[in-house]
Amino acid sequence: MPDSTSDIAPVNLPYTEEAAGLRARAVRWTIRLAGQIRRQYLCRLRPGYVARLRRHRRGDCRQCGSCCRLTFRCPFWRSDGLCSIYERRTRTCRDFPVDDLDLRLTRVPCGYWFEPEPEDADGADTAG
Repeated sequence: MPDSTSDIAPVNLPYTEEAAGLRARAVRWTIRLAGQIRRQYLCRLRPGYVARLRRHRRGDCRQCGSCCRLTFRCPFWRSDGLCSIYERRTRTCRDFPVDDLDLRLTRVPCGYWFEPEPEDADGADTAG
């Protein structure tokens, strides 16, 4: 099978590798942005869903700032790792992480985790 880079001049190979790295970063950023949009939607339009999942959230904030830099660096996040508007922070910030999906987007392990939701006696999932 021919090498996919065989038609690229050796002098240009470093540039193609750099472009591949930029594409991968752009994909990760886009996924995090979609997560931000999803959290905004859930926190504003599905507060019951968020409240139900919050009952299963355990742990504490590690104040690592990872959630404050998912898509962009929050202007309220200080260099000492604390939020300058913590007492008045937005609903989206207060409710982070909404669910396990949010935990997969952070760059470092979050201090929060979720216990599984119990199932009904007949085995039906209560997520509905």
